[in-house]
Amino acid sequence: MYTLYCQNGTRATAAHMVLAETGLRYELRQIDITANEHRTPEFFAINPRGTIPVLVDDNGATICETIAIMLYLADKHALEHLAPVPTDPLRATLLDWLVYHAAEVQEPVKRSYYAHRYALRANDLEAVREHANDAFQKRWQLVEEHLIQQGPFHLGDRFSVVDIYLLVTSTYSGKLANSEFPAIEECSRRTAERPNIAPILEDHRAGLERIAKLGVPQ
Repeated sequence: MYTLYCQNGTRATAAHMVLAETGLRYELRQIDITANEHRTPEFFAINPRGTIPVLVDDNGATICETIAIMLYLADKHALEHLAPVPTDPLRATLLDWLVYHAAEVQEPVKRSYYAHRYALRANDLEAVREHANDAFQKRWQLVEEHLIQQGPFHLGDRFSVVDIYLLVTSTYSGKLANSEFPAIEECSRRTAERPNIAPILEDHRAGLERIAKLGVPQ
């Protein structure tokens, strides 16, 4: 039995989707970051970093990063429909693109939404945001080119956890891009239509709307 601490409308949804795809038993515990529930002593006792998602299993293992949760679940339970095993040649491609999305694509998204953290002066906010959006556009384009050449999924015809990560990123980063990305849209569409993912995506989008109304950036 797993426990996943998360919130609809955040990147934690990617971990939720992967957990749902495993077919394993799990319990969800929603942590409302708009109410600072991730900053309480109770939650810090679970994750001193004060971030979501957090996955806890019955053996006491605690994993606090989305891609770590994805790979932990896939590897522990040998879920080849989510991730190639380490001896599979496609494993290298999966690791390469999963880390690229988390470290490179996600970085300018955060910088754009939280421009005030990177600007020395208030007048610099728009310049910081513009620079971040430009970086996102270029990195998103590299994903598009890969999917054009190797798609429809990151691993060709083989669905994997990377496609889930892409889907969640696409739900809140679309307005940062200034052009069309049909291959990304196709990969996201195919992923969104999976029976275990579709209802979670609906809740995620509702969460995004709620957070947007509160003025809390993702």
